[in-house]
Amino acid sequence: MTGFTWLEPQPGDIRNIHELRSASHRAIMGSCPVKESAMRRLIYALVPLSLPLMGCVQTSPYEAEIAEVTAEENLGLTGLPVAEEVELGRQIASSQCADCHGIDKEDPRRTDAPALRYILADYDGDALAEDFRDGLKVGHPDMPQFQFGPKSTDLLLSYLMSIQEPDPSIHVTDEG
Repeated sequence: MTGFTWLEPQPGDIRNIHELRSASHRAIMGSCPVKESAMRRLIYALVPLSLPLMGCVQTSPYEAEIAEVTAEENLGLTGLPVAEEVELGRQIASSQCADCHGIDKEDPRRTDAPALRYILADYDGDALAEDFRDGLKVGHPDMPQFQFGPKSTDLLLSYLMSIQEPDPSIHVTDEG
């Protein structure tokens, strides 16, 4: 079995290859009835038609990693897509909180219940999540005690984060 010998590129090889390509191009185009400008127009017309085929090309590991990170950025607290988490959290809020606190951009139905859209301006999100998991208790007897599991807590917080607005009752002043 004969082996192949790898030849190291030598200075001037690239120039020689380029000169050979140019000479062969001139020989072909000189004997061809199609002019170079017509050939260019044909190539320019065919390139857009080949673009859909470029989608069939395998992506590099780097591009795959970028796609994976981008997809992860669109995942919420539970690993579901953010939009799905927000909707599931909204369902929990609608069934458990809306009677007193309102839902979405609604005002609360009870004057002593904070609106859900301002709740994170009044309460720390981590502390609220802990309260949801441990069992939410407040000072007045009308508030039912809630205890959510970790997933339900994360879904509810995803929803609450999606509807937050600055609380108009909190006045910020510039002291400086």
